[in-house]
Amino acid sequence: MSLMIRRTLLGTAFAAIIATTTSPSQAAPQILAALPLHSGIELTCQGGVCAAQLTTYCLQRERPSPTLGTAYVPAKPEHFTLVLQSEDGMEVRLPAGEHMRFIENRGFMSVAASLETARLVALGAKNAKLVVWEGASLIPVPIAGDPDPLTPEEIAYVTDSLRDHGKQYVDNLPQASAAQLLAQLNSALPHEGFIQPSGFKQMWQQAIGDEVPLPAGPALGAAEKAYGECTKGQVRYRNSGLKNCLEYKHDNLIRDLNIDYWENQPGS
Repeated sequence: MSLMIRRTLLGTAFAAIIATTTSPSQAAPQILAALPLHSGIELTCQGGVCAAQLTTYCLQRERPSPTLGTAYVPAKPEHFTLVLQSEDGMEVRLPAGEHMRFIENRGFMSVAASLETARLVALGAKNAKLVVWEGASLIPVPIAGDPDPLTPEEIAYVTDSLRDHGKQYVDNLPQASAAQLLAQLNSALPHEGFIQPSGFKQMWQQAIGDEVPLPAGPALGAAEKAYGECTKGQVRYRNSGLKNCLEYKHDNLIRDLNIDYWENQPGS
């Protein structure tokens, strides 16, 4: 794809984001694909909320981009599993959609999945992780007065046919896996405080460990490169600044893949 085409498409995508923030009567936003995480992503608890960042992409170029804080729900409940671990190490698996909230937090490229700490405790767990299965999608919560709501037929087509098409152009590529690693690392970072360079390796190991999405080789290298660029050149780093840098790197990876997906959609 030429640089000019990419810039044009990016401008169109971001123009859609701006349009949705100014329109007084908004149509239903885009259905989002969630990249699979078969080993799960740990929920980090702070401030009464346990949360993780999911890597997502837009399945519908023609629909408005979601505005900040748009609520989503699993298109198919079985694709999102909440795994709870008790003090004695016992695991319980529950449908995540019955206990968690899914809120857009960066355009169509990331969704925050959260669970209240009080609910975690009430469920008898000390910690939790979220498993996202292959082919997962998120649909926006319907809004009263929507001038162009999603129909059952549209939802079925997007979450089945278009979602399956996305595996070839997004899900199975190393850039997507690299973005997931950055999201996993970002989710594990505290929002406040500082980190010393001596702690970078330990932080990576604690957040990523030996469980990386496939294809591991190229994905791991790309994620480590982005991480290195975000942690280069200062004596110490504010966690909030490091998180912002990781988000920027993550979003660049997903945005480019999403453009390729749009260009190769059936009927494009």
